[in-house]
Amino acid sequence: MPYTSLHTPVLLQEVADWLEIKPGMVVIDGTLGDGGHSQMFCELVGDGGQVIGIDQDPEAVKLASERLVQFKNFHAVHGNFVDMPSLVTAKPDRILMDLGWSTTQFMVRGRGFSFLTNEPLDMRFDPTSDRPTAAEIVNTYTHEELVRIFRRFGEEPRADKIATAICEARKEKPINTTQELAFTVMKVAPRTGKIHPATQVFQSLRIAVNDELEILHTALERITEWMPSGARVAVITFHSLEDRIVKQFVAGRKDCAALTKKPIVPTEAEIQQNPRSRSSKLRVFQKV
Repeated sequence: MPYTSLHTPVLLQEVADWLEIKPGMVVIDGTLGDGGHSQMFCELVGDGGQVIGIDQDPEAVKLASERLVQFKNFHAVHGNFVDMPSLVTAKPDRILMDLGWSTTQFMVRGRGFSFLTNEPLDMRFDPTSDRPTAAEIVNTYTHEELVRIFRRFGEEPRADKIATAICEARKEKPINTTQELAFTVMKVAPRTGKIHPATQVFQSLRIAVNDELEILHTALERITEWMPSGARVAVITFHSLEDRIVKQFVAGRKDCAALTKKPIVPTEAEIQQNPRSRSSKLRVFQKV
């Protein structure tokens, strides 16, 4: 049975317009996910081009490869985009880094990214890695370390109160599932609006587990040093911490030219069709 994606790629047309992909180009999709952007790239570069998709999640590599099996110009690689220069032999003309999570990854694979279902607190994009899981962080890190994570990566104003509640709860028994953690947060941070009170806590834990911000900065440095002059990079971010890193990186390098003076955001039509796209921002720069 053909693989059907639950995920809708964001800013699809905008990525195509700003990257100006032409037949015969080499394009790298640094965050393959369900392969939505890669499918578009395969169609644009044609038989004479090449599309390489990279993802930390081995299941994403497998399923996207099945989805795109009809494209002979596509190849998927298991790995982290921070290692792109060692994972890919061909020099790229265009690179995309979509830092959003895949709907399939969050809702189907049972790794504890979402509190909407009760799952083990893992949160590793790559379950084969030896990084600490979210459960290990929640149950072993000190109060001060938890506060730092919630404030730095989630910009959570109730970080101290939530960290205290977690430390008290884990004395009784370990917090091992998403709903156990969400319930612990809600006891001291009750819901007052549309946004679930555990949203920022879950975001901050996911970022900490996968070291997302440090890896993003390192990846931008390595990729820019490696790629040839004239190559373009598009980065889609979903929160201010990521967007700030990309903006400051491009502004701070003499060998980078920002093609998007301000971040490109989705149209109202796209937001209505795909509400998850609301917070997405696209920045594009070129190696000079």
